[in-house]
Parts: sequence; structure tokens; C-alpha cells
Amino acid sequence: MHDPDLTERIVTAASAAPATTAIVVGVPSCNHAGTVASVLRTAQAGLGEFFSEQSSLLVSADARSSDGTREQIRGLRPENPLLRELGPADGGAASPGVEVRELRMILELAHEVRARACLVLDASVTSMSADWVAHLVHPIIDEPFDMVVPCFARHKLDGAISNGIVYPLTRALYGKRVRQPLGSVFALSGRLVERFLARRVWDIDVSALATDARALSEAICGEFAVCQAFLGPAEHAGSGPSLDLSSILAGVLGSVFDEMNHNVAFWQKVRGSEPVRWFGTPVEIAGNPPPADAHKMWESFRLGCRTLQDVWSVVLPPATLLALKYLAQEEVAGAALADDLWARIVYDFALGYRLHVMNRGHLLRALTPLYLGWLASFVREMAAAPSQDVERRVQQLSMVYEVQKPYLISRWRWPDRFNP
Repeated sequence: MHDPDLTERIVTAASAAPATTAIVVGVPSCNHAGTVASVLRTAQAGLGEFFSEQSSLLVSADARSSDGTREQIRGLRPENPLLRELGPADGGAASPGVEVRELRMILELAHEVRARACLVLDASVTSMSADWVAHLVHPIIDEPFDMVVPCFARHKLDGAISNGIVYPLTRALYGKRVRQPLGSVFALSGRLVERFLARRVWDIDVSALATDARALSEAICGEFAVCQAFLGPAEHAGSGPSLDLSSILAGVLGSVFDEMNHNVAFWQKVRGSEPVRWFGTPVEIAGNPPPADAHKMWESFRLGCRTLQDVWSVVLPPATLLALKYLAQEEVAGAALADDLWARIVYDFALGYRLHVMNRGHLLRALTPLYLGWLASFVREMAAAPSQDVERRVQQLSMVYEVQKPYLISRWRWPDRFNP
């Protein structure tokens, strides 16, 4: 750590813990007064119910919250002797990227107490149950795994960015079928914590989304054992104004594409993919998913085809632009953006991001109409299908990403020569 005050706080918290601590559960927070106490209480209940014979620490790492979050945390101390509070001294304002720093503090403490497992939870979650702690920690304490990634229950058409881009792309790049690659909840082994700290994994100026992409890719590229755990739904309390779709896409894909650039020597050697082990039982969400307006999505795609040709022509090869031109002439009833075309579009945008062909934020936002075209096709095809058929369809798309990976590698290695 670079801040002497924070280092002292970590050392003080570690010195008050047992000589060795099996489990550290950390909750980074910033203005989560409405939810942080519930998350900490539920984590405490999980430790007591499932790991009562293990030495444990519950760690709150707050980032100068101004809404009463720290008062909520301090109010839990009398009922929870395991709770330790980390964070800067009182005063000052929260700063961008502060969740990255607080996460690093939790890992520093886990390292100081030689924890076998470090579980990181999201302070904004409102649907957490005590068995989350068991599902996420058991594979590290009782099995030879180094990272446990949750798989949250969703309605069949939810998580479309993950289904259409993040999961298929991550699977094709790194060769592991981690179903929900991005998230703010995960568990790490002590040796993976040590690697993250040694390699200064989070010593970067990035958003919370980017830390998630980096954690998983660092684990896979370091050949650590990764598994998944089924959990229930992940519901979050709203915090601040909601982002528009273009901003969400830019944030998520900027994170994933940054990791592509960082790990190119690894993923260019990977061929195919393999499943990773699952723990727990899948949970179905009752009720119908919110309706999706495929017609509105398709019209946004067609509008993009009329207005963004100059932008897309900097990124996409002529054959792709021609295919999109013909596709835009179809009505929504004929919406069918082919899997191979979609995979190549995503790969082309990843290359454009790498080459910095324009402002990266503008580039990623220009993908939005194309994504809506893919999503309209997907919704039209799968809206009436049962959940298991939707999942099979996502797996089929992911296999196409793998089949198209040589296209990505060729363009990546020879961007000027390879322009079909």
C-alpha cells in the first residue's frame, strides 16, 4: 500500500485477528447506507452457520461515504466481534475508482492474516442469503479451487450483453466456459490473493467493472483453478442515475477489450474451450420476464445503418458493411443477424479499439445499433422458447465465436493486410 495511514490500519486489524485466519469476507462500500448493514449481517450469519469451526474475519472497507454508510457499519460492532473496519481517516470526499482501492485493502488484510479464502461481496445487493457464503467459500476451503465465480439466476432474456458478447467472447479468448464472467462478487484462494498483490492487479485507474474483468482473466492466464457456483437472483439497490445502453456497453466492452490487449500472448494460443466445474443447484426465477420490444430495437439498428456508415467503415470490412446494408432492408419479421456475422463484428470492434482508430468511447458507442440488431434477432427467435432452449442457443452462439476466432487472430496480426 502507498498510504501509510491505510497500511497502519491494515496492520492493526491483522494484529487483532488470530495468527492464521481461514476466511476473510470483505465488503467494499461507497454510499451504501441502505444496504451495507444487511449485507454484513447476512455474511456474519453465513460464517456462523457454515463455518463456525473456522477462524474468520468480516471486513468493511468504506470509501469516505457521505450518506451515513460508516455509521451503519459502526452500529454493527457490538453485535459482531468479527467485524473490522478499514478505510481512510474521516473527512475528505470519495474519488473515482475508489472501489478499486478498497478492494485492494481487503486483499492486503487477507494476505496479512494468511487467509485460505477471501470472499468479496457487493454492498448494494438486496437479495443475498447466508448460503451464498457457503456456495462461494466451500470450493476453496474444501476443494482445490482458487477462484469461485457466481452464476446468478436470471429471467431467460436478461443479461443480454453477457449472452451476446461477454460470455461468448471470454469463452473464445480464454478457453474456459465461465457463464457470467463479470460481477462484483467472487471468492479467491490465499495463493491467488498473493498473486494479485504481487502483480499489482488493481494498480490501475479503472472503474469497478474493469476490476471484475481483470480478476477472472488474471486467474485464467495464471493457470489457477476456476469454478462456478449457482446462486439465487442478484437484486441491487439503485445508486445514482441509471446509465443509457450506450454508456453501459462502452463501460463493459472497454473493460473486456482492455483485457484482450493485456493478455494477447495468452489468448492467441488458446484453441477451443472446456467446461469448468459447477457447485450448487440452478435456481429458476418464477414469473415472466419483462417484455422486450424487438421492433423498436430493429428500427434502431436500421437507423444506425443509415447514419453511421462513415463510422462503421473505419472498423468493419467492406463485406460486412454490404451484408448489413442488405439486412437493414428487412422488416423485423425477417430480422436475422447471423451468428458468424455478429461474431466477426465484435472481433472487428475489438481490433478497432486496439488500434485506437477513433476516440474509444465513440467507437464503443457506435456498436450500440449493431448490438440492438443482434438483440432484436435473438428476441424474435427466442421470446417464446423455454429457458433451456435459450441457454442452448447462447451456447450455440458461443461455439460460433470459437469457430470465428482464426478471423480475429488474422486481423489482429495483420490488420492492414487482412481486409475481406
